[in-house]
Amino acid sequence: MTQLKESNHNVRKIIFIGLDNAGKTSIILTLLREISKFAVISPTRHAKRRKLEFLGMKISEWDLGGHERYRKQYLENAELYFRGTNILIYVIDVQDYDRIVESYIYLNQIIGKLNELNLNPVIYIFFHKNDPDMSDSNQIKINDTVSYLKEKIEGIQNSNKFKFYNTTIFDLSSIINTMSEILLSLYSRVEIVKKTIREFAFKSRIEGIEVLDDNSLIISSFYQNDNIKRILNSLSPYFLRLNDGFENLNVSKEEAKNYMLVERFGKYFIFKKFKLTKQFFPYYILLCTNEPLLERSEIEALIKLLRDLLSHDA
Repeated sequence: MTQLKESNHNVRKIIFIGLDNAGKTSIILTLLREISKFAVISPTRHAKRRKLEFLGMKISEWDLGGHERYRKQYLENAELYFRGTNILIYVIDVQDYDRIVESYIYLNQIIGKLNELNLNPVIYIFFHKNDPDMSDSNQIKINDTVSYLKEKIEGIQNSNKFKFYNTTIFDLSSIINTMSEILLSLYSRVEIVKKTIREFAFKSRIEGIEVLDDNSLIISSFYQNDNIKRILNSLSPYFLRLNDGFENLNVSKEEAKNYMLVERFGKYFIFKKFKLTKQFFPYYILLCTNEPLLERSEIEALIKLLRDLLSHDA
């Protein structure tokens, strides 16, 4: 198992863990824009790793299969699997009522191993499959299950506080916003980027802005109100996939062509791809405005500011 060792101390390590069928892999596929694979997901065998970059930070993402025999291996070789972990995301299927106690026990065992090894990653609990449009009776049952789990988990002896989120693949923003918030907690220049985005929005009369990376994560954002936030959160995954579709056609590689304008709901939605440098993965801007003639030079000015800010730590 020595191949699992992390050699680069500058890499941030994120672990997705939980019981089998909890939904860990579907969360990762959401960020990869691989939604078409949801219907054919097979159980994760052992440990799968993916390397990615986020604002110049190198991230090692571990998806630990939840089958019972793998769980025993993780606990018996806890130092090998958990050392160097910055963030641990524990995924619970809140609709699998028969295994709620089993899931709680496994989490307790993991935290016991972390305590033994003096490891203190930030621990995020995803109450997953908390799906929209549930019947009232099912939603009440899920709410009761989540309340029960929160109380039990908060009673576990651990040096770090737990952070709880409701997630579902049927509301992509629940996953994208949560993962964006988690990764941005590792980034030192969040506030100055937010301020830049907000000032640009006021100056150019923009109702909403999202700056996204190639993993669908929101780097920074501004929303005039909750309705604009809801609209942009809903639209950004589809703009990204539409952009993927156009790029797969290999029609043009020109930077100037990476621009989309859509009119809908009496508003104009502008989508633009850009890069920090030639060496880095692409980033994207999605704007919502009432102004049909927003100058592209204004968008380019914002991109230049973002390049200066986001490449600072890269």
